[in-house]
Parts: sequence; structure tokens; C-alpha cells
Amino acid sequence: FVARQVAVREQGVEMGPHPKRLVCETAVLLLGLLCAPAARSGGAVNSTVVKRIVISNTAPRFSTSGEIVNAHDGTIRWINGYFWLHAASYGAGGCADPPHHGCEQTPDHCGFQPNHNVSIWRSPDLSNASWVYVGNAVECANAPGCKILYRPHLVFNPTTNLFVLFYNYVSKEGPSRNGVATALSPAGPFTIVRPAMRTARPPLPSNHNASVGDFDVLVDSDGAAYMVYSYGPMSIEKLTPDYLDSAMVNASFAPGPVRNRGTEVPEDFCEAPSLWTRNGTYFLTTGHCCCFCYQGSGMITYTAPHPLGPWVKQAGAVDLGCVEGNTSTPTELGTLPTTAVPQPGQGCSYSGANRKSVSQAQQNFVFPVETARGTEYIWTAGDRWMQAPDGEKAHEPQFWGLLQFKPDGVLMPLVWQSEIVLDLLLPQPSAGFGNRLE
Repeated sequence: FVARQVAVREQGVEMGPHPKRLVCETAVLLLGLLCAPAARSGGAVNSTVVKRIVISNTAPRFSTSGEIVNAHDGTIRWINGYFWLHAASYGAGGCADPPHHGCEQTPDHCGFQPNHNVSIWRSPDLSNASWVYVGNAVECANAPGCKILYRPHLVFNPTTNLFVLFYNYVSKEGPSRNGVATALSPAGPFTIVRPAMRTARPPLPSNHNASVGDFDVLVDSDGAAYMVYSYGPMSIEKLTPDYLDSAMVNASFAPGPVRNRGTEVPEDFCEAPSLWTRNGTYFLTTGHCCCFCYQGSGMITYTAPHPLGPWVKQAGAVDLGCVEGNTSTPTELGTLPTTAVPQPGQGCSYSGANRKSVSQAQQNFVFPVETARGTEYIWTAGDRWMQAPDGEKAHEPQFWGLLQFKPDGVLMPLVWQSEIVLDLLLPQPSAGFGNRLE
């Protein structure tokens, strides 16, 4: 048999080899039992520590220099010893949230300015005050045609050995587009190689968002990549081997009462999708449109056996992130701007529904982490619009929730968590080319 020992750290303090603090993981190969494998080099076994991390949903995230992290949307990937965050920053100096609705057009157009950038951050363990600002990957002012930039996503292409960064932008001509930049390192420098991706669905100039809006990218275990994108009609397309364009191959969806062409999500008025996989099942989670909306959105869930479908809506609750009734908001939201009010008809209030968002946030990204309990999935509903502690758009916080599943793999409704506790394995084990990277 092969055995390894894992030294346990709690709250960042290594406890050493005391027998009560030592976990021995034994893999008996003849019986097919395998615990999370340690990295090997020349036959040696490298130690893996377990570090307990507490992530608060009631306080902002801070950098190592003590500043609130100006990062929204985006993706988190484990790469070469760090968690890398590529996210949208809302300009230097910031701007104040509108007084009532997030999409109000104030004189300074807060939230719709041309100074949005893709910022790069890294952390060794996701803990607060551990985030280091690395620099900017893409700046809207220097991106061809860019008027406003949102929602970057980073993946790694195992064929080209390049990091591929996608970003969405509202163009100066009207329709929104996805640009693509590449780099040899997650730290950059990134070079824009495709200012506007092709998509199978043609742009709709009458509504810039209905061209290519919010999106996510999944790299499957075989190295093939898929993009889901919205607004209004939402669809999934396979990407070319270099990930720079659509391969013009659409996923299939069961027709619905609103969208019945079979190549689009049947739901209407959706955005902020996340495309991810767990134990052979592919998940698409999304919510109704929430334009910087104070009330937040939900988690409408579709599943499929393959990224190209067929996709069907998970049975049960209409929306796993919204709850029925005019429930009160969590107590930690008591410091919100007193003038902020829900945006009618958006998020969990879509189509006059009497529902409230569990997280009072809009979905951003789902990413797995390896912990002492196995693989856990973090739902970064991320963006709690209009809820900055100082009212500044750049300082709007995020909600991170651990997803729960039934024994048969069915995703359970989201629940409010004031904090989440992770017993992280560090370094994170290599996990292929899914929604995490090594």
C-alpha cells in the first residue's frame, strides 16, 4: 500500500505532528481506495496541509495593503500555487452609487463609465487581507471599440498553452461584444488577439445587450471549450480549438413557452450565467436580469449530460436562489444606503413575482475547491449591488455560498450563510481542465 501524512493547520497555524493533529490518509490500491493524491516528483511525496479559512459575507474583502478589493464579476482559478482572480474594476477614484436604482443614469454615469478594467489579483488561500493586486490585464480605454467593460473570464488552453481571457464590452457602435486576449502567464502581459468574437447568433443592433451579454466559459476534461452567453436569448456554443471564436455549433435545449427554437434557454430575460460540471453532470445556473439591482437575483438551474445538451430544467423549485414572500433582508444588510430600493421587474421580482433573493446578490461564477471533505463548490453570487459600506460602486461586496447537493446529485436551494468555512488542501491538487486549473 501507499500512505501519506497530511499536517493539519487550523486558522493558519501549523499544529505539527501531535498524534491528535495528524491525519494519516492511506490508499490501499488493491481495494481501489484513493484519498486526494499528493504531488509527486521523482518518486518523492510532497506534503499537503489543511488550512481552515473563514470567508465572511458580512464584511468586505481586503487586500494585503488594507484596501477594499475593487473586483467584480470575474473568475477564480488555482494556478501554480495561487488563487488568481481576474475581475472587473470600476476605475480609479470610484464613483458613488445612484440614490435609488443601480441603473439610474446619474450625471457621472456611475457603473457605465469607460474606465472599467480587467484587474488581476492573487491570494495563496482565499483568506481576507491576503489579496495582492498584480495589475491590469485589459483596460477599456485601450481596447478597440470599448465603451464599457464587464464580466471577464480566464481559462487555460492545453493545446496552445496560453491563458485565454475573455471580456464583455458595450461597443461604441452599439452592439455588445466579447473580446479575447491571451498571455503566457495569468499575470500577463495580455495581448488582445480578437477584438470581437464571432458567434452563431448574429448581433441585434436594436438591443446591444441581445448581442453578446453576460457569459461564462467552461473548458471540459478533453480540452474542448464552451461558452454560454445572454442577455434575452441565452445559448451555449462550442469554441474553436484555439478558443478565439465560436465553432458555430449550438447546444440543444428543450423548447419552452418563450423560447422554442431548441438552441436557446427557454427562460426569458436572463443573464449572469455560470457553466460548470460536477460528477459527470453539467450545470447551467442563471437568474433573471438584474441591472445593478439592489434586490439581487436567483439561481435558475438546467442540467445536461454534455455541454452541448440536451439541456433540461431541473425539476422542483422554479428558482433555487429566490424564496417566496416578502421576507425581510438579512440583518447584516442594515448598513445599506437608506435610499436604495428594489428595481421593479428585475431579479427575483421579475414579472411581478413576490419573491426575494436569498443572497441579495447576482450570480457571478461557480468554482470548485479541494478541501478535507472532498470537492466543494463555491457559488460567488458575487455582486451585491448598491450595498457598498461607503456607498462607492467600486467597493460593492460579494456573497460566497457553499452549494449543497442531494445524494442523487440534484442541486439544492441556496441558503443564506453569514460565513463559510473551508478546510482547504494546500497546495490544491491538480484537477485537469475543468473549472479549475493547475
